[in-house]
Amino acid sequence: MSIPPSITLRPFRETDTEFFASMASDEQVMRFIGYGKPWDRQTIETCVQGALLPDPIDAAGASRWFLATEGTEAVGIVFSSRQENSVEVGYWVSSGQWGRGVAGAMLDSALSMIPQTYNDTKVTARVAPAHAVSARVLTSRGFILETRDEQLDHYTLN
Repeated sequence: MSIPPSITLRPFRETDTEFFASMASDEQVMRFIGYGKPWDRQTIETCVQGALLPDPIDAAGASRWFLATEGTEAVGIVFSSRQENSVEVGYWVSSGQWGRGVAGAMLDSALSMIPQTYNDTKVTARVAPAHAVSARVLTSRGFILETRDEQLDHYTLN
């Protein structure tokens, strides 16, 4: 049995843009995200600018991005956003890091941080129905599939 990676989350910075862009333009990473295709530079820049100018934490739609690192290496991005009745969490893992437990370690770190960041404990996640690995990461941490539609499966942490 392998040891899960030690992941640290820190607030996303402008200097993390190129790492994010590398994932947003990676066909493997984007297969289950957004519209299932790599993003153009304008879409990437728009998302980054939104992440760098966050709304007040208590406002609906307020989001926070975090760079996930293992040692000094960037391995992924964690997103969180305030919804009407919960905080939604999401994560992207660099394709070169797949298969090592990075997504689970990132989610574990995010789940320990969300209550302090948002002063809220109800956490949700949305996953593409075909993304079985991400669904397993969620369910192994206590998330329950609540609803399903053509686009996304909706999970709630109980």
